Amino acid sequence: ENKMESIKVLRRQETETKEIKVGDQILVSLVELGDFTATAHKIADKGILFIFDEYVTSRPMNSKNTNEGGYEESDLKDWFDSVLLEAFPDELRSRIANLSIPSIGELFGHDDKWVNAYFELDEDKQLALMKKQRNRIAYFNNEWVWGWLRNRAKKNISSTDFAYVGCGKSPNAHGARGSLGVRPEFWMIE
Repeated sequence: ENKMESIKVLRRQETETKEIKVGDQILVSLVELGDFTATAHKIADKGILFIFDEYVTSRPMNSKNTNEGGYEESDLKDWFDSVLLEAFPDELRSRIANLSIPSIGELFGHDDKWVNAYFELDEDKQLALMKKQRNRIAYFNNEWVWGWLRNRAKKNISSTDFAYVGCGKSPNAHGARGSLGVRPEFWMIE
């Protein structure tokens, strides 16, 4: 029996991966971090995009106050690849692709002129569930906190800032050395 074909979806029993719909939640137990829910936000040929509903920890983007190299070359990305990925259950870890944090586009879209002028843009479209402000907001240990987004400030604007989400109305900028919430997203592939 291939246990990769089904996954427990909250409020349902074992569900075939192909039956998961946008809005379905799964429970993810992360070693040493705790149990968290993650919501399906997008279904595509390559898999299902899940975003955690809460921040799993609070960490700086970089130990030095720089945004050089963006998220892809950040200390946070190194932590994702070496520590966070290993914290996932074995049966899910083997199905994870593109473990990251959300982008401005996924949460907010690209309609804000100030945001478009300040940050390096991604090509992501706003996710349907993120059109509701309450879905863009997350908590850490039952406290509302700011959390990192993947986009860095443009080089001519700031050499230290990355985007973050606060109240959920629009993204803002914070220096890379600050410690903010970490809300993982990942593609679950077959």
